[in-house]
Amino acid sequence: MKKRKFITTLLTLVFCLTAVFPIAAAQPTAKDLVLAAAKNIDLGINEGFYEKSKGDGNFEITKFDGSLKEELGDLSGAKLGFYVEYDESKNAMKLSYDTDIKDIVRDGDIYLQDDQVILTKDFFYLLQDFGFDVFEEINVSPSDLPEYLYLDNPQLRTIWEQMASYQNQQLPEEYTELLLFMVEAIPDEYFSLSTSKVTIKLDKAGLEETIINLLTKMTNESERAADIVISLNKYNFEEMGMDPEEVKQELVSGMENMTVPTREQVQAITSFIELNDFTFEYALKPGGPKSFNVDMDFKIPQSSIAPNPYVNGSLNFAMDIEGKQDNLESSYRLGCQFNNPNGLAVDLTYGANSSYTDTVGLSDMAIDVTAKDNKSGELILDLALTGDSVTEIDTGLVLKVPELTTENSLDLKEFMPTPETPVAVEAPQGRDLSLVVNGVALEAKPTAGDHGEIMVPARAALEQLGYQVEWVEPNELQVFTGKKTISLFMDQNSFTVNDIEKDLNTAPGLEAGSAMLPLSFIATELDSQIRFEGNVLTINR
Repeated sequence: MKKRKFITTLLTLVFCLTAVFPIAAAQPTAKDLVLAAAKNIDLGINEGFYEKSKGDGNFEITKFDGSLKEELGDLSGAKLGFYVEYDESKNAMKLSYDTDIKDIVRDGDIYLQDDQVILTKDFFYLLQDFGFDVFEEINVSPSDLPEYLYLDNPQLRTIWEQMASYQNQQLPEEYTELLLFMVEAIPDEYFSLSTSKVTIKLDKAGLEETIINLLTKMTNESERAADIVISLNKYNFEEMGMDPEEVKQELVSGMENMTVPTREQVQAITSFIELNDFTFEYALKPGGPKSFNVDMDFKIPQSSIAPNPYVNGSLNFAMDIEGKQDNLESSYRLGCQFNNPNGLAVDLTYGANSSYTDTVGLSDMAIDVTAKDNKSGELILDLALTGDSVTEIDTGLVLKVPELTTENSLDLKEFMPTPETPVAVEAPQGRDLSLVVNGVALEAKPTAGDHGEIMVPARAALEQLGYQVEWVEPNELQVFTGKKTISLFMDQNSFTVNDIEKDLNTAPGLEAGSAMLPLSFIATELDSQIRFEGNVLTINR
């Protein structure tokens, strides 16, 4: 858990610092310059792009291989073209798309207006092409639907508020406050000022000090920190029916009572991080170059499995921006590597370039992803995706959003299941149970645990559900689902999911040399459907 909090804090700091841009006037110290710039950021892009603009672009999958190709079909050569219109005066945006995927051609429109998403029904044919039939369970075909389907989403209001800020050449207030909070935590000695530029350069000690300062600020300035969290998530709380003021008081109380870790405790966490470079610098001259570079390696301890006890990885990020509003150029590069010698290895690279004149913007991007299973040698995915776009200001743009009626539209909420109070499944008492998993009758049988809960033979059931199961001496059972690595320990109620500790009501155990798991674990953690028919226990995924 501590490692996750640390990585989250680090990544938040990384991406927040990319927003710091130059100011024209000199200030007494380098840190003062950065704080002043954060309060008055010049985005460097003509505000007309955030008033009325239009653009078009294309994405193409140039490579698609691996076992996912067998599941989804060959997507290499798949193309997506799009045309976007934006009208700030109406709080509206339109995305028209056309696709050519596995020689199937589709087109349709998506509209955003105020807090509403409107889709043409063609979108659901497109989902079907990928094997996602959202109406299958209720036996409805897209052909039976009206032309438009809509859904209200209060979080869309954030888009229009942010666009209004960008139109005024400012970051949204909540992002500015977060940025200031983060920059204030960096010790002064890691800022430097020359006649031409300001530099922030962190080493390992500086990173540790920054983490401690951040946590200390959260404790000492809990009201301010809570306000930032609330403002960043205000519509999320509204949608969940939560009172932001009540949430704020809970946050304040939690932060005030938080124990700030010691330097030694932070060093114990950062010992798994190798910080090769963390440098941000920008020229004091308006339009001068700005750059940000992060290069770090990490190793995450996992269960004691010799000879490979660590998950290794790296993160590399580079940003370069130069120019003014009539000639602005930028480039971004991101590389991530994650390697579990006992499981998944992932390598991702992303690159993007953009250039703006006063009224036209150009951009291109490329993504490459590979994923493989180290244990089996299976190539899961080898993907390459490219894209480009052109955007221009169009002051005469007239964006037409469809007028919804009861005849031509339908609220998607009508298809959403109404939450029900879950009904406990009762196992038949006093009977020997048979076990059927994913339609296959297994020889292994369930038994009754110490507290009356049904216990299921782990390896037989979970492998039939499609999961990988491994036994680690002396008492650990590992389950790999692709997204989760779960470790359970015989005769212990606690278990971990991706290193996050959880508890079971009934502990797993051994019977005749076989690991047995409580049925509740399979139902909740593995999202399986459970039912009893007579003396047959059926589990489906």
